[in-house]
Amino acid sequence: MNKKSLLGLILFACLVTAMLFLGASYLSSQGAQADTSKQQTYTKEDEAKNDNKGVVSSEETSKDASADQNNTADTEALVTLTPGATASMPGNIENVLDISITEPWLSANPTDTDDSSINQSVTEETGTITEEPSDASAGTLAVSIDSFENPQLIKDKNKVDYEAYIPEMIYDSDLEVALDIDNPSIKVDAEAAILFDAKTKKVLYYKNPVLAKFSASTIKLLTSIVALKWCKVEDQVTIGDEVKLIASDSTKAGLIPGEVLTIQNLLDAMLLPSGNDAAYAVAAYVGRKSLADEKATREEAVAEFVRLMNEEAKLLGVKNSCFRTPDGYDAVGQYTTAYDMGLIGIEAANNATIIDVTQKSSGRNQFVSGEDVTWKNTDKLITRYSGQYYSHAIGLKTGTSSMAGRCLIAAAELGDKKVVCVILDSSLKGRWEDAIELLKYGLD
Repeated sequence: MNKKSLLGLILFACLVTAMLFLGASYLSSQGAQADTSKQQTYTKEDEAKNDNKGVVSSEETSKDASADQNNTADTEALVTLTPGATASMPGNIENVLDISITEPWLSANPTDTDDSSINQSVTEETGTITEEPSDASAGTLAVSIDSFENPQLIKDKNKVDYEAYIPEMIYDSDLEVALDIDNPSIKVDAEAAILFDAKTKKVLYYKNPVLAKFSASTIKLLTSIVALKWCKVEDQVTIGDEVKLIASDSTKAGLIPGEVLTIQNLLDAMLLPSGNDAAYAVAAYVGRKSLADEKATREEAVAEFVRLMNEEAKLLGVKNSCFRTPDGYDAVGQYTTAYDMGLIGIEAANNATIIDVTQKSSGRNQFVSGEDVTWKNTDKLITRYSGQYYSHAIGLKTGTSSMAGRCLIAAAELGDKKVVCVILDSSLKGRWEDAIELLKYGLD
């Protein structure tokens, strides 16, 4: 082989080797690019999968946002009130509850030494006040009322946990002895009832005599008793804006600020048409008299009067009652029993001034300021041709409310006998029939 042929063969081999090297390099670079592309594709898919775990559709986002808003609303609607604190309520919750959160009587549990042991949760949706005892006060439900100012009136019993404010009733040896009788078998519609001999205070019949109940306007008998302890019947009272404190759905005597009435006029206005305005007029007048402060606010004066009511009730032997209003309108922390109201009824039945009013079917009154008004008695036992007239009845007072039901404290007299019965939470017809049945039994 000549030199030219050998040189050509070497050049050809070099060329083939170079081409093979370039081809291998090219294939290697393409494979690397393919691997890189595959890796990038995997990473994006993986990221997409991971994103789907944390990101939702706009519809789902909207739902979550709505849920968060609802949770926020629920949180804002739940307000914890600590004793003595002023709460800022969301929206119109104060209107829903129809109360002032700063009312002093809401501030403490008398059975606890630590005021922080009770929290009050108020929900905007239901307006329910519930007691949440802490571990330190578990099981304690009774709440003492330190002040009688600004009572919370109950306009909807479903919005107030009023039972949390009623303590366990006292049943002591005195009550045990008083109720140790051969109780006659008399059927009454009332949830609670009692019959007393008004002269000896002997119990003649009872049904749930120590059951906590509301008494409605029968409380006006106690209001009258207190008024007559502090005033003469000829005392003159100028009606003020205290009459505006009554609930809008109250029974009224139609008193107007500026009118001048005597205490006798106001007794008629309270006990005949059951005027809540008259009860507040009496309360403000006597309250200022007790405080020896003519400039006392209407709230201060009425609160002082309510204090006097509870003080007088204790003197009469009342043990299981707390009165919060002078007119008997349902209020948180107000309660009584048939036995206690019987003691008040006996005192009223033995008061000649009160009986002079309650035994009338109607009463004409001329005010000091010139008005001439005639009021009718709400007591059908006194009213002839009412269908429930009872000839021996001499009063005393009716009462009706959503919490109390139909109530009546009635007195009757025959010869040397005088009896008083209390009917609490009866039916429309039942309270009259219940009372007549008991009064007849007592006078026989």
